[in-house]
Amino acid sequence: MRTRHPSTGRVPALVLPGWWWRGGEAVGYGRLLGLGSLLATALALVVLYPTPVHGAQLAGVAAFHLVAVWLSFVLPWGRWSPWALLAFPLLSLAGLVIATDAAPGLGGVLAGFFVLCFAYAGLFLPPRGGWALLLPAVTAYMATATAMTSQLYVRTAFVALAWLTLAELLGRLQRRHDALVAQLQADNLVDPLTGLANRRGQARFLTEAAPGDVLIVIDLDHFKQVNDEQGHAVGDHVLAGFGRLLLQQLRTRDRAARSGGEEMLVLLRCAEEDRCGEELVRRLRRSVAEADLGITFSAGLAVVRPGQTVEQVLADADRATYCAKHAGRDQAWLAGDPHNGFPDTPVQWEAALAVR
Repeated sequence: MRTRHPSTGRVPALVLPGWWWRGGEAVGYGRLLGLGSLLATALALVVLYPTPVHGAQLAGVAAFHLVAVWLSFVLPWGRWSPWALLAFPLLSLAGLVIATDAAPGLGGVLAGFFVLCFAYAGLFLPPRGGWALLLPAVTAYMATATAMTSQLYVRTAFVALAWLTLAELLGRLQRRHDALVAQLQADNLVDPLTGLANRRGQARFLTEAAPGDVLIVIDLDHFKQVNDEQGHAVGDHVLAGFGRLLLQQLRTRDRAARSGGEEMLVLLRCAEEDRCGEELVRRLRRSVAEADLGITFSAGLAVVRPGQTVEQVLADADRATYCAKHAGRDQAWLAGDPHNGFPDTPVQWEAALAVR
């Protein structure tokens, strides 16, 4: 099985142990950049300059890279700005300069790693990351040259332009990809008709439920009759209108989903606010009547008590909804705690609306 790295949960393109991706995908690929430059330098020294005189330099380059990679596992990347990732290409460039100081002829052999550094900048650094890397890269590139000539200056200008173009192109493609993925993920969690969360989104926000919150199960009364007598187009209009009105009543921290058919589920983060669930269903009932949707709803409310599972609270809210429908519909009931002698009770519609 391919390991998902802990930052994004996505499966990286390379099959590596989960611990390698500690800190996120960008950090994991930064480690690869560092070790790649180390491997390329070692192979070039061994193959092209196999004399023992370079042993100390090679050991120094290896120690430099390995210490940098080790530090990448212990540093708190999650607390820092994304610009901290600039350290990986900078360290790789520094390693190349050290290597070419030991063996000047390596400059041309390892020039391709400058391209990889700018590719990394485009993929993982914030916008304009290539520009932030440009001056150090140009300095390192000229430091690896064997002689300073006018041709070198011209060549450096051309390769720098190519580096920037690569970084900007990859950056734009990566941001477009991220935006498309985010949109697809959002669409995957939202019911397109009502604008509420779908069952996947519901499962996700239910994990946020905490003691003191309120779960509300809402069921539109006689909705099947609307579909049968007026057609599914009218039914869809009612559902869309009800979803819009429900969203208007929610605060930023509240959540709502279309759990199926004409049934909705609401999670209210009530905290210390008593009766916030009752106030919501009263306001919702008034807005539905004013919108003239031609439908009413029944609702069951259940307060999350310490020690309860989400499934238990949902069962309480479902039971309260059944009480509301059994009592004649167009009602809301608050689930009690029958095991401790507290019965389910109806919510009084005529109670004064609280100011939000």
